[in-house]
Amino acid sequence: MRLEPRREIELLLAATQFLTRLPVRPRRHDPEWLPRGAKYFPLVGLAVGCIGAAILLLAARLWPAPLPQMLALGATILATGAFHEDGLADCADGLGGRSRERRLEIMKDPRLGAFGALALLLCLGLQAASLAALPVAVAAAALVGAHAAGRLAAVLVMAAFPYAGEIAASRIEHRPDGPSRGEVALALLFGLAPLLLLAPERAALGALLGAAAAFLAARTLCRGLGGYTGDVLGATVVICQTALLLGVAADPGRLTA
Repeated sequence: MRLEPRREIELLLAATQFLTRLPVRPRRHDPEWLPRGAKYFPLVGLAVGCIGAAILLLAARLWPAPLPQMLALGATILATGAFHEDGLADCADGLGGRSRERRLEIMKDPRLGAFGALALLLCLGLQAASLAALPVAVAAAALVGAHAAGRLAAVLVMAAFPYAGEIAASRIEHRPDGPSRGEVALALLFGLAPLLLLAPERAALGALLGAAAAFLAARTLCRGLGGYTGDVLGATVVICQTALLLGVAADPGRLTA
């Protein structure tokens, strides 16, 4: 994988513009930038996590839990425009379809169904409760790690499964070969390095639960659709984040108490 600094900056800006509402814009547009910039998705997630962590640390000086944790989650949702949460809701609603065509039809419907609303409430509630169960500094670090790892999960789905949506309707160009090995390796570095901010046992359990949940969710959704869509990627991000935070907040010592 050949790295050209100027081009890599453009790829990072394209990834940031696509995944967030942050005011960045590449100087020119190239349809190759976004698929080739997928390796920077975890780095964008790290930036979003840092925004949430900063709000959490500041809010904790004014309010008790769970208010700082909820404000931090709200900040990350504002930063991304609920991009991934929308995918989770669409996928949850789509599970009610009996065929691939019906699932895709439901997922395209802009209306929020009962399954989608419940999935959002459950995941965001679990995230807020997990953060509230941790010391504030640890929660801030966990939030950064969760957002980076969640975007890493999306990159791994892109590398493991074919694209199953309508190419003409997609916002990005999807390559049949997916991210290259070098791009996946770089995404792994960006996605896992922030977990070093946590104690090893917390990081290990969080990574294990996050990886397991993301794998099961992606396999289930992709099996029903014949591959991934943008909504599947968004759902995988949120599910990975939620499970990772649950793992970090877990206390294995309770098993022997």
